[in-house]
Amino acid sequence: MATYKGIKGFNIQTVSSDPSVPFVGQVWYNSTSATVKYFAVLSAAWSTGGNLVTATRNQAGAGTQTAALSIGGEPTPNPTTQEYNGTSWTAGGNLGTSRQLLGGTGIQTAALAFGGDVGTTKQVITEEYNGTSWTNGGNMANARNQMAGAGTQTAGLVAGGGSPVPAGFTVLTEEYNGSSWTAGGNMSLLRMNLAGCGTQTAGLIFGGQNDPAPAINATEEYNGSSWTNGGNLISATTQLSGSGLQTAALAYGGTTDGSSKTTTEKYNGTSWTASASMAAPRLSGGAAGTENSSAAYFGGNQPSASTSATTEEFEGGGPATLTVGTD
Repeated sequence: MATYKGIKGFNIQTVSSDPSVPFVGQVWYNSTSATVKYFAVLSAAWSTGGNLVTATRNQAGAGTQTAALSIGGEPTPNPTTQEYNGTSWTAGGNLGTSRQLLGGTGIQTAALAFGGDVGTTKQVITEEYNGTSWTNGGNMANARNQMAGAGTQTAGLVAGGGSPVPAGFTVLTEEYNGSSWTAGGNMSLLRMNLAGCGTQTAGLIFGGQNDPAPAINATEEYNGSSWTNGGNLISATTQLSGSGLQTAALAYGGTTDGSSKTTTEKYNGTSWTASASMAAPRLSGGAAGTENSSAAYFGGNQPSASTSATTEEFEGGGPATLTVGTD
């Protein structure tokens, strides 16, 4: 039988702790944990997660890949909240007001839901989630739907969206302090159906649509008071979803020409690059994730215009220490 020494010409090194700076392909035996390990560079990939309890589109998303929320949405404006533990979805507490096309941010046990549509009427409503139930927060100054959200329950950010005014689009930004919204700096471009992520003082918005463009590729970065231009998306996209940080973001799904997409793009704070594609093309789904190395995308519309219950999970790859086996 072949041995490691016979193949490589030397034995596996025994160490009491993992190397601080391993090289790609390095293999070692950790005597403290009694494990054989190696260092490799993994490829980014999407994999199938657990299905939503109820197929949903045009919902808000919040949380992380292993602790996500799907909030409201369609078919028919609904109040349902669904909670994900990284494996399966269960029912959470209902919104006080049934809504679709709303925004969301925060974590599973401290989330915000704001704006959206009740029927065809755009809303200013904000609700706060404690992991069990929703309570009313302070209303936004400006009614809107199909906006971008970012930040936390006590330091939230909303930007852009569909407006009741004749133009139908807005550049307005508002900031939430846990009880009330105040005006922030205006975006450079009117847009709705955009995606957002990051924090109140380091926010990111990208994609969407404005009049007359069907889809745009522009990215803007927020510093807590004003927006500046960032690197453009590779592909102009609207009705997309996104997650992560201003310097480590993901954009996925959406549409450029009416047909839904599987594409994923990764942002490093300067430019976007192509990453692994999803298995199923979708638009207008929910998103969760706090960095560009992991995310969850759930629900949305599939190419047949059917509402999806599918969840996909993203792992960004990169350098990793892996365990081969134990004594």
